[in-house]
Amino acid sequence: MSKILSFFKDSSPLKLLGISVLIAILSYFIEKPFPNLFMGFRLVAFLLFVYGGMRLINRK
Repeated sequence: MSKILSFFKDSSPLKLLGISVLIAILSYFIEKPFPNLFMGFRLVAFLLFVYGGMRLINRK
């Protein structure tokens, strides 16, 4: 668990934004067969996008 948290703390904001866009794109392929998984991936992508955007704006 600490490796996951350190990844989010240490990674660049642009990398987080890129990962969120990739998750959002990949989620479209599972929209029809697995709607619940689709919504979960979209939620994770949105949270990563917001977190990456906040880190990008607050970067000094």
